[in-house]
Amino acid sequence: MKKSFLHSFPYLLLFLFAGLLLLESAFLPELLGKIPERGSEAADYVPVTETLFLERGDGTYTLAEAVYPKGYQGSMPLVAIGHGFTGNRNSGGAAELAARLASRGIASVRMDFDPYTRPAKDSPQTHAYTLSSMQTDLLRGIGYMCGHHAIDTQNIGLYARSMGGRVAMTMANEQSGGYDYCALALVAPAGTRNAMIDYMGGQTAWEQMKETAAADGYILHQGLKLTPQWFADFEAYDPCQHGDRFGDKPVLVIRNTLDYVVTPKTSLECAKAYKNSHVITVKTDNYHGYEMSYPDSALKEQLMTAITDHFATAFFTQTEPADARL
Repeated sequence: MKKSFLHSFPYLLLFLFAGLLLLESAFLPELLGKIPERGSEAADYVPVTETLFLERGDGTYTLAEAVYPKGYQGSMPLVAIGHGFTGNRNSGGAAELAARLASRGIASVRMDFDPYTRPAKDSPQTHAYTLSSMQTDLLRGIGYMCGHHAIDTQNIGLYARSMGGRVAMTMANEQSGGYDYCALALVAPAGTRNAMIDYMGGQTAWEQMKETAAADGYILHQGLKLTPQWFADFEAYDPCQHGDRFGDKPVLVIRNTLDYVVTPKTSLECAKAYKNSHVITVKTDNYHGYEMSYPDSALKEQLMTAITDHFATAFFTQTEPADARL
């Protein structure tokens, strides 16, 4: 009996050692503050897409798409995605980005800011929206997700492009809707005082457009009806003056040296408004699209990965905030 025990003792030690290795592999990443499996590229959740219409309260409807990870255990982090001037819910590769986020355990909601007159995709759109209505649409989308899915309301981030970036900055600064947003990612954000004024041709052209809108109810520009409220919203709030309210939470800003719609200088000024911002500078002839809607592009892959990494790190890593890296 004693000889048998001595013979099996080394195997018992080996078994115990193997068990300790398994425990270490399971818990060490969490103890070290690394991204858990659900936030890593290896998570590989299957994205589920839900298309819906949200009532706007004025007889019109917002077409939205929710994308979330199938089989996710627990409350999901959420990213609200906003498009820019004359864009739509799929602009700039947003549908692909939503799928990539879902594969890493992150839900998202995005929408067309241009209202529909009926809850049907083939219904006419009004071609009229403002910064205020864009913010309300995003909050309506967040509210829908929180009411119909298991969303971690302490882990909500914002991602937007161009004019939508101005809305996202405002929401992040002011905790719009009562949410303490924990991460922000922006592509070519039109968040400075003069961003849209410069795009419209300067202050004189801006004032002339305002006068026409005031006299006629709106001025049609690139297919959109710019109302007096549209102009008033831009002049009422400069997000770059209030970035300190977002504290040291992480901000990612992507700019293109060849972008003349939102210049790289404008994007950099937006980044400098935040304490903990990181800037990615690219150069591409796809001046305002950044190749993110291309079927195949090394730059798109780089930027999509950077954005998903940014949110995965913010949602799934409990570490001290990094210093500003401008």
